[in-house]
Amino acid sequence: MKNRSNFLRESIYNDLLPFVDKPGQYVGNEFNCIRKNPAETEVRFALVFPDVYEIGMSYMGFSILYHILNQQRGVFAERVFAPWPDMEKRMREHQTPLFSLETFSPLSEFDILGFTFQYELHFTTIINMLDLGGVAIDASAREGLPLVIGGGPSVYNPEPAADFFDALIIGDGEEIVVEIVEVMRQAKNESWSRREILHRLACVEGVYVPQFYRAVYDQGRFISLTPAEKSLPQRIRARTIHELKAEYYPQRPLVPLIQTTHDRVSLEIARGCSRGCRFCNAGFIYRPVRQRSPHELYAQAVDNISATGYEEISLVSLSTSDYTNLQELLPLLSRAFAQDKVNISFPSLRPESFTPEVARFARGVRKSGLTLAPEAGTQRLRDVINKATTAAELLRAVELAFQEGWNLIKLYFMIGHPTETDEDLLGLIDLVDQVRRIAARYHGRINLSISPFIPKSHTPFQWVGQDSMSETRRKISLLAAHMKWKNVKLSFRDPETTLVEGLLARGDRRVAAVLKRAWELGAYLDGWSDFFKFERYVQAMNENQLTFEQFLQGYDVSQPLPWQHIDKGVTNKFLQDEFSRALREEQLPDCRFSSCSRCGLMGQKACRELIHGARPEIGAVQSWESPPLTVLSGETAPQLSVQHVRIHYSRGDQLLFFSHLDMLRMFERAFRRARLPLVFTEGFNPHPKLTFGPSLAMGLTSDAEYVDLQVFQSDGMNVRELLAPQLPQGISIIRIIVSDVKLKPISAQVDRADYLIRMNAAEKSAALARLQNNGQTDDGWIVERRKENHSKQLDIRPFLDSYRDLEQGLLIRTKILAGKTVRMSELLSLLFPDKGEHIKTMKVHRVALWISNAAGLRDPMEI
Repeated sequence: MKNRSNFLRESIYNDLLPFVDKPGQYVGNEFNCIRKNPAETEVRFALVFPDVYEIGMSYMGFSILYHILNQQRGVFAERVFAPWPDMEKRMREHQTPLFSLETFSPLSEFDILGFTFQYELHFTTIINMLDLGGVAIDASAREGLPLVIGGGPSVYNPEPAADFFDALIIGDGEEIVVEIVEVMRQAKNESWSRREILHRLACVEGVYVPQFYRAVYDQGRFISLTPAEKSLPQRIRARTIHELKAEYYPQRPLVPLIQTTHDRVSLEIARGCSRGCRFCNAGFIYRPVRQRSPHELYAQAVDNISATGYEEISLVSLSTSDYTNLQELLPLLSRAFAQDKVNISFPSLRPESFTPEVARFARGVRKSGLTLAPEAGTQRLRDVINKATTAAELLRAVELAFQEGWNLIKLYFMIGHPTETDEDLLGLIDLVDQVRRIAARYHGRINLSISPFIPKSHTPFQWVGQDSMSETRRKISLLAAHMKWKNVKLSFRDPETTLVEGLLARGDRRVAAVLKRAWELGAYLDGWSDFFKFERYVQAMNENQLTFEQFLQGYDVSQPLPWQHIDKGVTNKFLQDEFSRALREEQLPDCRFSSCSRCGLMGQKACRELIHGARPEIGAVQSWESPPLTVLSGETAPQLSVQHVRIHYSRGDQLLFFSHLDMLRMFERAFRRARLPLVFTEGFNPHPKLTFGPSLAMGLTSDAEYVDLQVFQSDGMNVRELLAPQLPQGISIIRIIVSDVKLKPISAQVDRADYLIRMNAAEKSAALARLQNNGQTDDGWIVERRKENHSKQLDIRPFLDSYRDLEQGLLIRTKILAGKTVRMSELLSLLFPDKGEHIKTMKVHRVALWISNAAGLRDPMEI
């Protein structure tokens, strides 16, 4: 008998996935995916990301927790992502609960649901995912398991979402999730009550259980949050790991089969930032700075590239160029990966540390756009916000980037900083004008993004108010009127969105009712501008008799704050002193390169070592030379013999919902993992020399798939043995041939394709009648072929070669004429006009591809 998960999987495959966009995001099956038997595990943990797959799979912290939890004995961590609205709609219509990717289990079958949320606008998506998963939205309404916990930077003001969570993790999660699992293991073994579990969790450092704390208000103002029992702490101390241990990071990261936002290896080189930008929430909540050793990073990079086949490594931290061992790390990575054409990217660079050495090193990697964030347009305002970047440093970095081959600079500014005046806005315009003049000399482009400032918790600016929507719009209009340059693309963050972000970043528990009502009005995936509707929040606020101004106004430094029960360790006195320095337009130097600023974290291991040890020199990364990169193409390539390989393979139903482009990426990475000596194209952005046979439409299976590649000759190389273990489930190698003679591209030769359409007797009878009738008329057989912005009529009859009646269905032979052919969906729509969209559920299998000649048909493997 099949279990519920298997039934659910079949229903999802048959009733949902054929009808939605990007169905590959709902099926799992990634390379390196962890598989366990749920029946043999003690604790089932669902890692839930409140955004779509392509975003969640790009988040490094999610990968870390997935690895750590699945390393624990008796624990199975699975992943859950938010479905796109088309999928969400069909799930509700078919009463399909939100499910995990590994086993297709509903949320309600897990012991713990762990939400990771990076952004305030995730809150309504969390509510929707709970509801879609069959879990009560309000924590007070839940009985038994699962427990709903949350973590991430947005929980440093947990109160707006407190009603929906049983517990919240404050701080680093690497150690605390293991302790939570141990509590759950013991709870299940000893049959604890739900309340007993929560009491035990409340004793774990860094865990906040909202229902054990009571909020007090006076005439609409927050007064205090007090524990309901004396045994509970007044303040919840954020958990901080003292070092970034190698075992926290997966050696074999997951490799998605569809393209994700950050499709690469993410290598965390450091965590935390001591720059002290006064607007930056991350700069304070991730303190202190903890760095990893270059040799440990090198070892992880080698393991990750070997296990994934990725062609890019991203050096991840809040400021990559502040990593003090960069001069040692980059040459290590350069020597390791240049030959395999693996790019090293720098997602976060500061203008003052973008040196000729860094630029020369980056000469060998892909040039997308260089991102620089001066944040404010005048030196006065940069002093206020403690941004240690001068206009001269920015202009020097821009000039250097264009000199070294970049053609796009991305600039980020904020408006609405404390003390900002129109003079500062005019200064911003002038600074951008200088940048775009430099760009014009090199025919370069500028992408300029401007966002309204939101005062975040646990920063020196937590006491200031947020600009009103009307004031933000006035500033945007002023800027837009003066920045109409051809080589500058200007974009503004929507003021309505930032108003809601401010509400959720600064709100108290009363905002939970607003969130729930906004969700009832349709709020979901609000982080996407296509789905965000400000009117829903306005109505929800009005119905709850609240105003935005209540939460976005400034506070006196003596007033209680809704998030003051969360203790990061940075003292209130330090934040107040920093606020005072801001008003005096004074900068505070980075404590790693000057004296300790006494922020409150002096007792942390990383800070003690810094205080009592040697400090890195300012500008240390500017004193080294990057080694030359080895380029194995063109005249510099070694003179090795090239062999041509053709692979014949099959695609099973595990890969029904992946596109041709998905398969291209999958095979390129499989070849890299197999360590095949690939031949690359020449030019700035080299790729392996691969060509594929005719593409297979999504929703079809096949025994007739082909790929050609070129490799350097290597004695004793067995392509099948190397490649087979690197392929995902659903791909099986049928035959391989290796030739010293160049192969003619298979797509240029194949001109016949056989498809088996499975159908019952009645369907077959109707299909045969239509095939026979249309074969006897001169009117053609017309379909409407749709492309992105237009459609055209097409007679498909010239593409039909023959058909045969088989026991299991019809075997259709089609023609490929000048690279064009009939789509199976088009043929099915004509054979079964009454089925409508349900033709998408019919089973179609490509049986063979053929090359026709005077002697008949030839197998593509006959060369």
